[in-house]
Amino acid sequence: MTKNTNSFLQDRVVFVHAWLLNAGNSISADQFTQTFSDVAPPIGWHLWHMARFADRLQSKLAVITEGAQVPEIWYRDNIVSNWHLLPEELGVFESGMGQGHAEAQTTIAQVGQAAISTYANAVFTACDEAVKKLADTDFDKTYHGLLDYGYDAATGKVWATDPKESTVGQDLIFHATHGSRHMGMMEALRGLLGTAGTLSV
Repeated sequence: MTKNTNSFLQDRVVFVHAWLLNAGNSISADQFTQTFSDVAPPIGWHLWHMARFADRLQSKLAVITEGAQVPEIWYRDNIVSNWHLLPEELGVFESGMGQGHAEAQTTIAQVGQAAISTYANAVFTACDEAVKKLADTDFDKTYHGLLDYGYDAATGKVWATDPKESTVGQDLIFHATHGSRHMGMMEALRGLLGTAGTLSV
């Protein structure tokens, strides 16, 4: 049966999550935290950052599928404390967004591959389930989604804003393209590590 655009978009989000996990899990713990410059975070940072956005997405989508927002796994399980991190050093939404490069590298080196992969797997699973619950009639619904921050491309500054309205479809497109962009960075870093870079199609 031919899939409609909404179904294709649901599949794309799930595919991107699987690619991100594979990119982070198919290397060694040392490679996961390895850096190649002072201004580029390691592969592990990209996985953690996208897991934080998937966590935010699954939390917000519950408004559409369940009638009320559910807690992010990050906060529900008090992960920042369990990982002995300082929230104020983790960027906007404690997601790595706007985080300094030194802080990004330190965060991933401190936490390590096993803990980040466990969190990412749990979050991607929850987000995939939330996305799969969406009906065709949900994609045009408006809600307060992921686009609740500002960004200055000239300075790189990022900041939280008041909640902004977006549609479910708009957020899924944003999340899939955002994840694909970070996946591309992870693939490039894998190439620098001397491993096969391409893991996605």
